[in-house]
Amino acid sequence: MTTPSTLCLSAHDELYIIDLSRVLYLQADDHYTHIYYTADTHFMVPFGLGAVEAQIAAFSDAKSSLIRLGRKYIVNIRNIFRISTIKESIYLADSQGGTVDLHIAKPVLRSLMDLVRSQTSKIL
Repeated sequence: MTTPSTLCLSAHDELYIIDLSRVLYLQADDHYTHIYYTADTHFMVPFGLGAVEAQIAAFSDAKSSLIRLGRKYIVNIRNIFRISTIKESIYLADSQGGTVDLHIAKPVLRSLMDLVRSQTSKIL
């Protein structure tokens, strides 16, 4: 059953059903994309990251939380708990208590930090 946050991709007589609300991040792998729901749960679809990104753009809720970071990743910013330009990494927490760190270039991280700051209220 599909929901408003379900993306369906079809290719070669197969249907890939992606629950965008559960996505931790997506990773490019040549002409394929790995979709991670948790640190240990992922699957691959036979579409490049650009093609998947174009399909995600149709979902207004997903557009606000899933953002492209460089050439390799689309990340759910709701799962980010740390951004480190020193280590050139972002750290994501999944719903099962697992964590993942992704290596991202410093200029991309600085843009991400500006975006996150603009979307959150300042505490201090």
